[in-house]
Amino acid sequence: MDEIRIIHTGDTHIGYRQYHSDVRRKDFLNAFSAVVDDAIDMGVDALIHSGDLFDSRNPTLDDILDAMELFSRLKNAEIPLLAIVGNHESKQNTQWLDLYGSLGLVTRLSNEPYRLGDVAIYGIDSVAKTKIPLFDYSIFDGKETGASYNLLVMHQLVKPFSFGDWDIKEVIESIPFDIHAVLLGDNHKYEITKVNDTWVTYAGSTERNSTSEREPRSYNIVTVKESGIDISKRIIPTRDFLFIPANVSEGPKAIEDVFNAIMEHDIHDKVVFVELTGDVKARLDFSEIEKFLLSRGALVPGIKDLRSGVDTLNDPTLKVVFSDPDDVVKEEIKKMNLTSGGLLLDDMIRDSRIAKTRMGDEAEQKLGELLEKMDFTRPVPVSISVEGSSPDYSPEPEVESIDETPVNYSENTVESEVETPVVEKAETVESVETDEKELPVEEAAIDSGKKVESADSTSKKVKKKKEDEPKPRQYNLGDYL
Repeated sequence: MDEIRIIHTGDTHIGYRQYHSDVRRKDFLNAFSAVVDDAIDMGVDALIHSGDLFDSRNPTLDDILDAMELFSRLKNAEIPLLAIVGNHESKQNTQWLDLYGSLGLVTRLSNEPYRLGDVAIYGIDSVAKTKIPLFDYSIFDGKETGASYNLLVMHQLVKPFSFGDWDIKEVIESIPFDIHAVLLGDNHKYEITKVNDTWVTYAGSTERNSTSEREPRSYNIVTVKESGIDISKRIIPTRDFLFIPANVSEGPKAIEDVFNAIMEHDIHDKVVFVELTGDVKARLDFSEIEKFLLSRGALVPGIKDLRSGVDTLNDPTLKVVFSDPDDVVKEEIKKMNLTSGGLLLDDMIRDSRIAKTRMGDEAEQKLGELLEKMDFTRPVPVSISVEGSSPDYSPEPEVESIDETPVNYSENTVESEVETPVVEKAETVESVETDEKELPVEEAAIDSGKKVESADSTSKKVKKKKEDEPKPRQYNLGDYL
């Protein structure tokens, strides 16, 4: 077979205005542009993008046009661009790749193989972490082409890497034909390993998305030939991130210690972070340090006070693992204590397979199915709030007061026998109310010469007793949804 060379890249995050800098936005575009230039210069057979083309689901018009210009250059050079959808740019329905595909600029990879000589290339768009166990591998049934080599492109954090969510061994073994290499996106650091006889590799991001990404940026060159697959890495020239250590001690010269540390470095046009260590009692004016950095030509001035954990640029990506943003949203939703119905609706709204025009009908059907399975005889705990009390306040149950005054019994009086004990009274009342055939009790008592209460008096006591008894729980549909 003829040798085939492919560039594997991803996580370009076009449009990211890192540190609110438009210069940094252009840096991300320029980094991907450098990859395109290399692809054209080397005359590769294809360029594969493994997801997160854009940093946002809603890129600006400038970002869309900039990407289109890069894709057009590849098309003019007759180099096919093959890509999948990452978690950052993923939309519910039509994807940006579909737009570019309709213009003939991009081929969106899927379970349908793309043939490149004797190589078949497949793709799986980014799958939310919660949906990984439900992934249907049968979509690849009957898709084998008989090609000598099969490549799979994914945008996931996978095992056996320590940060993995999805076991890539399971993927390789579940697809009904041999996979010879898995080309990955999502992790921003270059990684490569072998799972049995299959290569598994991350190309890494083309620009630094955070200060934690200190390694040089790169992309992969995948060479497929008769003897097998070779994967090599090529470095991308990007803007320098410079970290300047400054140890300070308490006293009026603390700021001078910082300035002296900065002056030892060339910081022109670099993203610069001064990392402060030393005495926590040393007081420093961070704004003065930032002004000094800018005066010496730093593009972005930043301070990391390692003594107290303060970061003047407040870089949130320091605390973020590059995973699915929807997973983060779900974690926050868990804190809202939504009912099963609420969680069901939330999941439906986020399901890209359900068209918005069908959302109402689908919601009605799913909620109906949920209601049919519910046991409405099961008590639902209700929190009771009392004005002027805490939310956890639970009022003491009301208990009827008991008159402990001694009762005088007479031989000719049975009134006390009717009223006590209470349980017997309640049973008698129930029979009076529910069964009219037992009403002539009064007549029988008169015939025996005993004194009894009138039916009207008994009726009033029955009514009062019914009001005092606790009412059955009234179930509200809203408690379950």
